[in-house]
Amino acid sequence: MRKLLCTAAAAAFIGATPALAAPANVSALQGTITYKNGSSGPYYFSPFARVTSKVVYDSATGTYTLRDTGNPALTSTFGPGNVTGSDASFTYYSKSSGSNVETFRLLNKSGVNPTIALTYVQYGQWRRSSTASGVTSTNDTYVVFGAKTPASGMPLTGSASYTTHLDGTYVNKNGVYAVTGAGGLTANFGLGTISYDATLAGIREGGGTNIAFGTLTGTGSIATSNASFKGTGTTNGSGFKLDVNGNFYGPAADEIGGIFRLTGNRTSVGGIGNGTGAVVGN
Repeated sequence: MRKLLCTAAAAAFIGATPALAAPANVSALQGTITYKNGSSGPYYFSPFARVTSKVVYDSATGTYTLRDTGNPALTSTFGPGNVTGSDASFTYYSKSSGSNVETFRLLNKSGVNPTIALTYVQYGQWRRSSTASGVTSTNDTYVVFGAKTPASGMPLTGSASYTTHLDGTYVNKNGVYAVTGAGGLTANFGLGTISYDATLAGIREGGGTNIAFGTLTGTGSIATSNASFKGTGTTNGSGFKLDVNGNFYGPAADEIGGIFRLTGNRTSVGGIGNGTGAVVGN
């Protein structure tokens, strides 16, 4: 777990966060995978997409406004009236219009969350589906947002290790899989580098054979000026590769959050596949 480097700075940071005017534009990263699912299984599963984005949070109404990865002018808002349930880990939202169904699964930012306890960053999965002529078209977007570390708060020496949680969607010709797993990321602030690993599994939606993606590793660099990092994965023995792109969060790089890209080549289970999701850590 990443420890606070400056207790006084953390206190000031926490105190400042609720003072944001409502609604507030919160810096975000997001990635989307688009696919169609017919009688013969999934097809047209898109390449990985990522944008620097924002989430508009209105504390007065308790609403979150998200925007489409490919078309930022296309937005959707979820609020208390859309809540369908909650548990210790997530709050679940849903709304529909005709055959169009939207859901939003939001990680609860809590020090006692059993999935991962976070203070400065959280993530959500926004799924949009519509069905016509027996074919369901789906956009799965993962958005990571929070209180990004200011450049002045980025460490320039030393290193830190973060325990990570990964949550995403992977699609190949055999099916759609909910990806979950855990790992770690080490940041060497003096050298400006990162290294990471994660062990992932894919649970096939609708039942069927699951995928063990195995352990994936990668290395990359830190951009101190904008409190971000980027990593490129190494293809493992099962044909899978994991890339990451993220930010540091909190007053002094206390937590991390970002988007991952998971790809499978022709030798992997199910052949070529694409996936995206959220990676967060403390």
